[in-house]
Amino acid sequence: VAPCHRCRGRDAHHERRRVPQGCGLQGIPLRRWHGCRAQWQLAARHLRQGILSMTPEATTPAASVVLHTIDWPAAHRAVGAAVQAAQAMGVRINVAVVDASGVLVAFLRMPGAPLHSVDIAMDKAYTAVSFGLATSQWQEALQQHSAAVRDGLVRRPRFVAFGGGLPLMEGGKRLGGIGVSGGSEQEDEACARAGLAALGLTH
Repeated sequence: VAPCHRCRGRDAHHERRRVPQGCGLQGIPLRRWHGCRAQWQLAARHLRQGILSMTPEATTPAASVVLHTIDWPAAHRAVGAAVQAAQAMGVRINVAVVDASGVLVAFLRMPGAPLHSVDIAMDKAYTAVSFGLATSQWQEALQQHSAAVRDGLVRRPRFVAFGGGLPLMEGGKRLGGIGVSGGSEQEDEACARAGLAALGLTH
């Protein structure tokens, strides 16, 4: 047996053992642990504590991930704040909030708001959460891409490349998106920002 780095010699207790009962590796030769009795006892203790556990439960990857998404009370506060901002401006808007998966969570339409803007508001929120980018930034962002991308992306269903949609970010996590339509681009984005402010978020 090769000398042990702990005892620096051929200890009489050098041997290859089997894993003790109840450690999670029962009956499997532990060939890596060639060494003196002190080494073996330390390794056995670590195995019992689970430090070196190789059980299927410990090595199998999780089948799910944690998803951070906006909750309904926050979504309702955001649409309410956006409508209040629009009321102060004297404009009629539609406002939508979607979750991290782009699914609608909350929606408000002010009486008299443009009917076509119902879907536009939802699509602005969808676009914002899809890319984590304000919809007003797409005109500049598209200039950095090829003509094929510039032409193809704007043809995608539900993609909106003008102002009024903002992602909802918290601690670097994308919680959802808010979209406003009915006023000018600047008015829509200002209302969307009021929705973010009501949640203590910025963009």
